[in-house]
Amino acid sequence: MQNVLQLRCEPMDRVRIGFIGLGVRAKRAVERMMHIEGAEVTAICDLVAANVDEAQQIILSHGGVADTFCDREGWMRVCEHPNVDVVYICTDWLSHSNIALHAMNCGKHAAIEVPMATTIEDCWKLVETAERTRRHCIMLENCCYDEFELTLLQMTKQGILGEIIHAEGSYLHDLRERISSNDDGGRKWSNWQVEFMKHHNGNPYPTHGLGPIALAMGIHRGDRMKSIVSVSSKRVSSGSGEDALVGNMNSSIITTEKGHTIVVQHCISLPHPYSRSFLLSGTKGFAQKYPMPHIALDPNGDRAIVGDELETILEQHKHPFVQKYKPKGEALCGRRWIDYAMDSRLIYCLRNGLPLDMDVYDAAEWSCLVELTELSAANGGTPIEIPDFTRGNWNTLKGIHFAE
Repeated sequence: MQNVLQLRCEPMDRVRIGFIGLGVRAKRAVERMMHIEGAEVTAICDLVAANVDEAQQIILSHGGVADTFCDREGWMRVCEHPNVDVVYICTDWLSHSNIALHAMNCGKHAAIEVPMATTIEDCWKLVETAERTRRHCIMLENCCYDEFELTLLQMTKQGILGEIIHAEGSYLHDLRERISSNDDGGRKWSNWQVEFMKHHNGNPYPTHGLGPIALAMGIHRGDRMKSIVSVSSKRVSSGSGEDALVGNMNSSIITTEKGHTIVVQHCISLPHPYSRSFLLSGTKGFAQKYPMPHIALDPNGDRAIVGDELETILEQHKHPFVQKYKPKGEALCGRRWIDYAMDSRLIYCLRNGLPLDMDVYDAAEWSCLVELTELSAANGGTPIEIPDFTRGNWNTLKGIHFAE
C-alpha cells in the first residue's frame, strides 16, 4: 500500500469542521475556529445536551450555526455529514480510534486529541486506513507548537546543537485534586481518565513530552524508535481511594535505529511542579526547558546560558510560527496560544493542499507507547520492539519540514 508521507490532498476554499465531544477543551477549540480564516464549524456532537447548547451559542455569537447531535449514534452522523470535511475528535481516549476510522472511511480527514489510540492494533488500523483512503489523520499535539520547543527545533535544524544523541520528555503534573474531585473538567460523561489508569500500568499520556523531541530528532525522518524498556513504581493512593491508580511514576528508555536514546516519564498523582522536561543533548550543545529554560553551547559546553543572554539567542532563532501566530493567539487564548497555532496550521495546510505538520505515522509512533510501556513494565522492564509504522520508509524523509 502506498504510504502517506507528505500526503497532499485537494485544496479547499473553506474547511468545514464537525466536532465530536464538546468538553472544556473542545469548546475552546470551537471558539478558536471562529477566528481562523477559512474555518467553519458545521456540525457538533456530545452526549451531554448542555455541552451541545454551549458550543452552539459560541457559533451563533459569531454569526454561524451548526447541525447538532446529542445521542449515542450522533458521532456516526457527524462523520457521514455531507457538509463536513474534517472530524475534530475530543472524546475519551478509548473512543478516539473508532471515530477516526469511521471518519476516514467516510472520506473525511481526522484530527484527534491525544493520544490517537491506546493499542498497537488500533494504531495499525489508523495507519492502514489513512493509506487506503488517502485522508489526513493528525493527532492534535499542541506542545509541538510551544515557543521554546519550536525555537530549539529551528536551532537543531541549523546544526547548532550538532547531532542529537539523547533527549528527554515527560508529563509530570500534580493532578491529585482533579483526580479525586473530577470538578475541574466540567461536565463529563464519566471520569474516563481515572478509570483507564486504574487498570493500566504504563504511560497512558506520552505524547506531550515525546512529540516535540521526536520532531527534533527526526523520528521517521531519518531515524526511528526501535525498542523500549519501561518500569512503573508501586501503587500509592492518590487521595481518591486505594485503587485510584496503578503505578504513580512510569519511566521509559527508548533506543533509536541510529543508537540515540530518549527518556519519557509520566506522573500525575505525586507532588511535582509541572514539567514536560524537553531536554536535547547534542554533540555541540544542550537545551532544557524545565524547571528553568537554559542552553549550553560549544566551546563553553559546561556553562549554562540563561537570562538576557539566553533571550538574545532565542530571539535570533525564533521560529516563523511564533512570529505568525503568537500575537493573535495570546490575544484570544492567553498562554494557550499554542492551541491557536496548532489549529491555524491545520486549516492553512488543508486550504492550500499542503502536507500537514504531523502525519499519521507520528500519531501512531507516539501513541503506541501507551500499550508498549505497559507491556514492558508488566514484564519487569523487558525490552520490546517498537513497530515501524512506515514499513521501512523511515529514512525516506530527511528531517522535519513544515510546508508553506
